[in-house]
Amino acid sequence: MFHRRTFLASAASAVALLLVGPAAWANDDGLYEDVFDPQSSFIRVLSPEPSVVTVAGTRLTEMPGGLSAYVNVMPGAVPVTTASGATELEVAPSTHYTVVLQRDAAPVVLVDSLTLSPAKSDVSLYNLSGQGDVDLFVPAARAVALNAVPVSGSKSVALKAPLTLDFDFRAGDRVLASIPAVELKRRAGVSVVLTEADGSFSAVAVTNSYLR
Repeated sequence: MFHRRTFLASAASAVALLLVGPAAWANDDGLYEDVFDPQSSFIRVLSPEPSVVTVAGTRLTEMPGGLSAYVNVMPGAVPVTTASGATELEVAPSTHYTVVLQRDAAPVVLVDSLTLSPAKSDVSLYNLSGQGDVDLFVPAARAVALNAVPVSGSKSVALKAPLTLDFDFRAGDRVLASIPAVELKRRAGVSVVLTEADGSFSAVAVTNSYLR
């Protein structure tokens, strides 16, 4: 017999297993480097279309999935130049930013809430579709990892790693798109991007990287 109380307890346990990792891990490869000034910050660009972008004088030419690597910058006014013009981003200390380029609209600057935990993997969802309140659902855990991400918005969560998970992008009970077998590594974040064209949704996962 189905017991609602038992199901809710199981779902809560599944979320806890994803969010909480062991207290200590063996060393492994990662992309969060300790060589940067602790007060410095990072800026990257997300563009759904091919674009030429310069951040603090660094030209970004490689953008897999439309997402550039993070550029290390110091706090203060940082110039960001795109095909549509130049602007200055006021950068706070020790902060990660993603500048989202939009067609026929001003760029959207998002602050990435990354934990940079050595025992977990930061997963960030960027909703570039026209569908609001998108959930990032983990079928293996039957749990929502990120809830109600708005249009042109993002949210992040630190999940247990190492782990390989499938992700569904959902609006209510409707599955908009899916990404299979996303590898989560310790000290290496992953960004998942949802886009939409002519009513059709697609998604891609990109490992976070840093320019040196």
